[in-house]
Amino acid sequence: MDPTSLLDGARDLLLGGRCTACDRPGATLCAGCREEMERTAALTCAPTLPHPCPPGLLPVWSCGAYAGAVRALLLAHKERGRQELARPLGSLLAQSVAGALAPRAPLPLAPVLLVPVPSRPAAVRARGRDAGRALTRAATRELRRQEAAVRHAPLLATRPGVADQAGLGVEDRAANLQGAFRVRAGALRRLAAREPLVAGVVVCDDVVTTGATLLEAQRALSAVGLRVLGHATVAATTRRSRRPT
Repeated sequence: MDPTSLLDGARDLLLGGRCTACDRPGATLCAGCREEMERTAALTCAPTLPHPCPPGLLPVWSCGAYAGAVRALLLAHKERGRQELARPLGSLLAQSVAGALAPRAPLPLAPVLLVPVPSRPAAVRARGRDAGRALTRAATRELRRQEAAVRHAPLLATRPGVADQAGLGVEDRAANLQGAFRVRAGALRRLAAREPLVAGVVVCDDVVTTGATLLEAQRALSAVGLRVLGHATVAATTRRSRRPT
């Protein structure tokens, strides 16, 4: 167990924590809710598309709707600093990544890069961490435990001037994110030195809404010659259509 999880566990013990999903006293996510969430995700994990779908967006895999317990957990992790939720949410994200890679199974010997969508610098400063990067790191650890050839690769950065997406409509989101991401040159050079051959990239995020964020990440990575295989998120908003498998 990592030090952050130990600290969070001690806080729950001393202050009387409650399960974020069922509100019963105990851990931030009780064993019963975790098992139920993972069981449901295994049944609902599927390719989905925003509606309307931005032209050119590659397939997006999600573990179900952004609602109920999953929504509560994502908000607690992202907005209330419950870092111990990164592991169970990362497990769901890992299922979506596995789904995105399933058409290419068995996995190639060259690693697949899991690239998180970056948070705005102001959000990172306010929260003290990049929540999306934490989820992608947790998903990478889970998949590596399953002996998948994946690497966590935080290659993207946000350009100045990107506004908070909350409350923006489809067209406003697309306009806000146009040219919003760039690939970090130093990170790309270090990656090339360490991994001269990669099989491709899966873009990772917590939630897909209109698809504008994922499409912009896809554009930025493709522009430097990286092969984007698809996208993976924990959940999808109800503005979506089911994509045939």
